Amino acid sequence: MGIKKTLGLGVASAALGLSLIGGGTFAYFSDTAQSTATFAAGTLDLNSDPSVIVDLKDLKPGDTIKRDFKLKNDGTLDIGSILLKTTTSINDVGGNNGTNDLAKAIKVKFLVNKDKSGILPGSEEKIVWETTLADLKALTPDLVKNTGFDQIWTEASGIKAGTNDTFSVKFEFVDDGKDQNYFQKDSLKLTWDFEARQTEGSAK
Repeated sequence: MGIKKTLGLGVASAALGLSLIGGGTFAYFSDTAQSTATFAAGTLDLNSDPSVIVDLKDLKPGDTIKRDFKLKNDGTLDIGSILLKTTTSINDVGGNNGTNDLAKAIKVKFLVNKDKSGILPGSEEKIVWETTLADLKALTPDLVKNTGFDQIWTEASGIKAGTNDTFSVKFEFVDDGKDQNYFQKDSLKLTWDFEARQTEGSAK
């Protein structure tokens, strides 16, 4: 084989070798980054104080009872509203009430929420609205809504996490001016359930 052919094959072999190297493995710089996300739901934790609303005996027509209530938000989320649900159970001892419902003879007067009543003197004694226990069973009022009597230095509606609201209620055994002997010895059990609801969702 002549020297030209030998050199030619050598160059061809070298070119083939470079081609194989170029098409094989190669070194490079690299870096990675990672993002993680955690979705944890908050909690609504509502507590009421006192747990027993009214425990009184020997009531008579014309009597009034005032009670203070504290609603505490022990959760991690703000409460947007607290709906009151009412149930009653009547024990008609004499069995002679007929259509006379003791729940209709008990009037409930809701006073302004003390944390949302403002700074005007006497504003905390204003009556927001009133109804009977019988009619209240068909309603679900929001107990932590700003009533708007005095917008100076008042809290917004709802209860922020870790805070509480205090409000008062007056109960009245209505004296209708007539014979109400059929209510004697009767009793009424009142149950109030407070349903806390979240605030509206927001951008995070």
